Amino acid sequence: MEQEERFMIIKIGREHYGIKINDVKEVVPNTEITNVPDKQSDYICGIMKYRYGCISVFDIYKLFNIEPVSVSKMVIILTIDEKMLAFSAESVDCVVNVSSKNIYDIPSIFNNTSQRYMQNVIVSDNNLVPIIDTVRLFEKVGVWEETELFPQ
Repeated sequence: MEQEERFMIIKIGREHYGIKINDVKEVVPNTEITNVPDKQSDYICGIMKYRYGCISVFDIYKLFNIEPVSVSKMVIILTIDEKMLAFSAESVDCVVNVSSKNIYDIPSIFNNTSQRYMQNVIVSDNNLVPIIDTVRLFEKVGVWEETELFPQ
């Protein structure tokens, strides 16, 4: 029996990317991002309020060297080992189940950036979709702290 994995397909710039659904905490539409001076990382674009706390928001467009097509409308909140980080995307297209036979390694011909931040490539609706390595995003951005809670 073949194993299946679930991925959320999102649009960043003009391209589609996937994220393992287990790494996604929530998708929040139309969220205001507050700029914070003197950030620890060049890739942090600010913070956002999330329930009773705040989360660092990183600029995935800058990291991937992609021009936004439109004003980002969705914020994807990632969670790994109870740590949270968020980034903006143009849209969330769907969640797909992918058979293990349709999950491939990134070909070695791609440059280091592609291999560094992409975990695999999946076939979804006869299209190849790179899968973002969320652990490496957390490492690159340098934000491993937990969500800061506001005083109640």
